[in-house]
Amino acid sequence: MSSKKPVVIVTGGADGFGSAIVDRFSSEGCNVLVIDVNKEKGDTQASKDQNVRFIHGDVTLRKTWEQTLELAQQEFGRLDTVVNNAAICYDPSPVHTLDISLYDKVFNINVKPIFLSVQVIAPYMLECGSGVFVNISSTGYTRPRSGFAFYNASKAAVTTATRTMALEYAPIIRFNCIAPTVGNTTMLLRSIGGDDETAQKMKKLLSVIPMGRVTEPADVSNAVWYLASDQSSFITGTLLEVDGGRGV
Repeated sequence: MSSKKPVVIVTGGADGFGSAIVDRFSSEGCNVLVIDVNKEKGDTQASKDQNVRFIHGDVTLRKTWEQTLELAQQEFGRLDTVVNNAAICYDPSPVHTLDISLYDKVFNINVKPIFLSVQVIAPYMLECGSGVFVNISSTGYTRPRSGFAFYNASKAAVTTATRTMALEYAPIIRFNCIAPTVGNTTMLLRSIGGDDETAQKMKKLLSVIPMGRVTEPADVSNAVWYLASDQSSFITGTLLEVDGGRGV
């Protein structure tokens, strides 16, 4: 029997922006399937609310997406939205100092899951007659900072793929992106470097954000909720910058 509650998949939903996204959808009465490699944090996330189910899995593997879709169908009888949030960054470094394995890892985690999620889930949504994908991009694409060339490039790939798929799957499935600036998450210290100059680096970072602060997880979760809801039913192929004016 199909649940009346909307059903949402959130990748990387055990921490940071992902955790806030899960909390927002759950608070709105949705059933949420969280995919994350961190079992401890995933179990904690699921224990907070009966609307949340945790899948300990790797989003770079097709079988994880197949198993999650099967769970959504078996337990709730539906799937409405996919939020591709899982991503990694790295310590700021010029390209010639990076190992090729890091390049592979960044694109494998930041881009490949979007490809796999659409391959597995788009056919189901097409059959159902509706569906939404919200993919998390970054101002690393719109206003790149030095030291993150191929993180920025991975987010450019996310955005371009999302916009193209919005054309390919309209009018049945909507695809949109959100571009936060540096966020108040565990990635923050990695982005600015955790050393004696952190305070100065933070001051410099905030100086280029007109609103004078970093992106809070709630800023992102509010934007994701909007793009997944019927309030944005005529919006597809867009990049919503949640960046305090950084991209202006």
